[in-house]
Amino acid sequence: MDKPTFLARVEGYHEAGWRLALINATTIMPGTDEGMEHGAFDVAWAFARGAEFETIRERIMPGDEMPSISDSFAAAFLYENEIRELFGIDVTGIGLDLQGQLYKTATRVPFAPSAIRARLEALGLAEPPAKHGAPATPAPAAPVAAEKTA
Repeated sequence: MDKPTFLARVEGYHEAGWRLALINATTIMPGTDEGMEHGAFDVAWAFARGAEFETIRERIMPGDEMPSISDSFAAAFLYENEIRELFGIDVTGIGLDLQGQLYKTATRVPFAPSAIRARLEALGLAEPPAKHGAPATPAPAAPVAAEKTA
């Protein structure tokens, strides 16, 4: 993410009278896109003005920082605290930083790729990731009913 360009574009929306409609984050699981062995996040910022609606989308890699837009759109602080707590994305410069006190969840950072993978594995819905390039063991096939022979 090119932080200065991104923040300038957001400020342009603010100056032109747009409103922040939403900020959304989505977890991209490891192995679903080439080059993302640790997962990633797609984040979308949507802006509205009258009947117009525009979106900025960025891919955020684990460990990367995402700048707050709360200087331009004060209400962004709520979305940004939520994204930090639920996805583990390092959002920097939040106008009102709630210091991890927005949500009380059983799992710390419940939408991080590792937390999602652990829940899927516990349910038997995903195989553990392959280690060091070794192929993953395929899931066992569903049992097949024996055919009757006469």
